[in-house]
Amino acid sequence: MSGPSYDALVVGSGFAGAWAAKELTEAGVRTLVLEAGPPRAPGEIPERFPSRRPVPVPAGRADAGSGRRDILLPRPASQHIQRRHPGFVSRGPHLFVDDAEHPYQTPENMPYNWIRGMQIGGRSLMWGGTSLRLSRYEFEAPPLDGCPLSWPLRYEDLASSYDAVEELMGVCGSGEGMPQLPDSVYSRAPYPLTPAEEDFRRAYRQRDTRAIPVRFIPAEGGCDGWPGFTMQGTALAAAERTRRMTLRPNSVVTEVTVDPQTGLATGVRYVDRTQRSAHEARARVVFLCCGTIETARLMLNSRGPRHPDGLGNSSGWVGRGLMDHPTVAALGVLDGYQPVAGYEWSSRQRGLMIPPAPGCRADVRPFGIWLTLQRVAPNGLPLGTVAAQGEMLPYRHNRVRLGRATDRWGVPIPLIECAYGPHEARLCAAMRRAVAQVAAVAGLRIANASRRLTAPGANVHDLGTARMGSRPDTSVLDADNRCWDCPNVFVTDGACFPAAGWQNPSLTIMAISARAGRRAAALLREGVH
Repeated sequence: MSGPSYDALVVGSGFAGAWAAKELTEAGVRTLVLEAGPPRAPGEIPERFPSRRPVPVPAGRADAGSGRRDILLPRPASQHIQRRHPGFVSRGPHLFVDDAEHPYQTPENMPYNWIRGMQIGGRSLMWGGTSLRLSRYEFEAPPLDGCPLSWPLRYEDLASSYDAVEELMGVCGSGEGMPQLPDSVYSRAPYPLTPAEEDFRRAYRQRDTRAIPVRFIPAEGGCDGWPGFTMQGTALAAAERTRRMTLRPNSVVTEVTVDPQTGLATGVRYVDRTQRSAHEARARVVFLCCGTIETARLMLNSRGPRHPDGLGNSSGWVGRGLMDHPTVAALGVLDGYQPVAGYEWSSRQRGLMIPPAPGCRADVRPFGIWLTLQRVAPNGLPLGTVAAQGEMLPYRHNRVRLGRATDRWGVPIPLIECAYGPHEARLCAAMRRAVAQVAAVAGLRIANASRRLTAPGANVHDLGTARMGSRPDTSVLDADNRCWDCPNVFVTDGACFPAAGWQNPSLTIMAISARAGRRAAALLREGVH
């Protein structure tokens, strides 16, 4: 059955959807946001740095003083993929999807760990908050191994949107003046370093780079009890204040509807999960922000006379170019340092990072290194970690396509085919050497180190599948994130990335979505699709 019409419709309420909704509604656009998952409450979001080891408690109990769950539910057997994520227990199994309810397929020899948080706010409720800008080197990256990497944007096109996101979210960090990692708008100083980290920072000397404090969005600063790293505490709250946003949870979008005469999108079809009822919603523009793999699946399932191979797929690139950020890591003992109190451990919200030197090598793409030293001390031994994160290339054969089986809503489940290539083998070797060198400078006696890259998907940085570009025959989207074939459809989640860079992508996803939201609002004012 048909529903009311809106000026704009946003599919997904995570990083991309929340920022699109904020910019659209603040520009006066009546906007419907459809989210496939349920709503959450602030008390369901755990402390990022728990003061003690979590202990299981019955569902629904929360700490009376803080209003937050002190610990989290046991691991359900139906989350066999989700539990592979290192934050599954600490962030809470309830924030991850049920794998049995949301299946996908992979070839036997191509495992892919698809980690998902299907709820209002999406994966913003689970992420670590690392916030890094891409530099001009990523936007202008030269081709490598036959893969086109260059964006249709340049750093200057996105700089003001980075500013806007950082001003609202609040970034911890320090100005460093490094061209390979542009400075952000900082509202908070970085957290204190341990003595071992201070010593490393002084001792580490490399040409054109150095160790700097990590940059991330902290929990402080959110609205209405929400942590500041969540969309509920930031962008969604801003959109809600305009009273122009209608937010509907438990709404599973199954298809983008298209006018057969014009080829333009008219809205979407969706299913109410709680009522199991079918609905339609109409809008003048549609934003697809449901996550890299889900967005590709939705576009491929939206077929018709004007889009026989899927919405916006005349180039054949929808679903192709899937990427993640592969990592290698080492854990060891810090000889010569004693345990110190008052320094919390975290994966990337404390300690140091080392950006790559400016520019690009001819054989392997740049990568960054993170390290924490003297922050964990079981058995009285201070520990340290070193991790490197690099760039996977957007191989055309790495793709998402529709399988034969369907989910409970009748939509074909995704078949994910993704594997590393020769470049990633070279990258792994280079990152392992760099991790060993950094550990040696730190005085870290390595006890355990990666021998191979993390499996694709494990880093939860799904990117690609609806790439931006400068030509409609080699890309899906233009420089404004509009579908070449269907210009009133915008794609602003990780699917739009033509190349991954080495930096964590969430900040860039939010900036891209904010920019596209402003652009769409301007087009609506002009009466242009």
